[in-house]
Amino acid sequence: MRVSGYVQRLLRAGVVNAGQEAVWLACHALGADTAGVIAGEFSAEECARVEGVISRRERGEPLQYILGEADFFGRDFRVGPGVLIPRHDTETLIEAVKLCFGREESFTFLDWGTGSGCIAATVLLEFPESSGYVVEASAEAKCYALSNFGRLGVSERVTWCEGFPECDLTISNPPYIPSGEIAGLMREVREFEPVCALDGGQDGMKFYREIFSRSRSDCIILEAGDVRAIKALSSDYVFVNEVEDSGGFPRALIFRRQIQQ
Repeated sequence: MRVSGYVQRLLRAGVVNAGQEAVWLACHALGADTAGVIAGEFSAEECARVEGVISRRERGEPLQYILGEADFFGRDFRVGPGVLIPRHDTETLIEAVKLCFGREESFTFLDWGTGSGCIAATVLLEFPESSGYVVEASAEAKCYALSNFGRLGVSERVTWCEGFPECDLTISNPPYIPSGEIAGLMREVREFEPVCALDGGQDGMKFYREIFSRSRSDCIILEAGDVRAIKALSSDYVFVNEVEDSGGFPRALIFRRQIQQ
């Protein structure tokens, strides 16, 4: 059996990037390099090992869960069932922080709904004088965040908390899919990723309202769902800037607390 046979199986399962994924999965299962996997023919034992991961992908399980990690801002984060997979679009939140703070500037931030910890850890690594508070309701997700903070050497700069502590910045990628739209998401998202990290209530605005009403920071940076609706939510904060994703759509929104006259 060669890797090309697994490519065809993934194509039939609807995997768009079947060629590359088949190679990645085989390398992961066999602990082999890419060249060896592409050129070689698998033994019966090797086929059995590759079969396990290919079958999981055929059933729709996200590639990142199978590999056990996802890339975010050039770093690998451990992920698995129970935690939202980091998206490259969410990297715009880090770019937004760079518009608000200098690399050597000292500031505190709250990462509300930290999930895998990818946002908080990246801010801490990109801004070495910063320190962070993190909030996460899911026990499963918290385990991944703890692991990632430890691997990346930022645990001592993280304070776990509940609610909204006073700090300079609140940053979040909150759940923002309207409840009625969850069923229409891609299979690997709706069937495998945690609903609690996706469902933003009836209109998708539930957690944005909570953040605006309870935040105790002067600056808020949010990943955008419905951009127009988010901008209209709060009279206490004023929209000041945005960062577009790779598709040219507003993705990270920056708000500042209005100065009371």
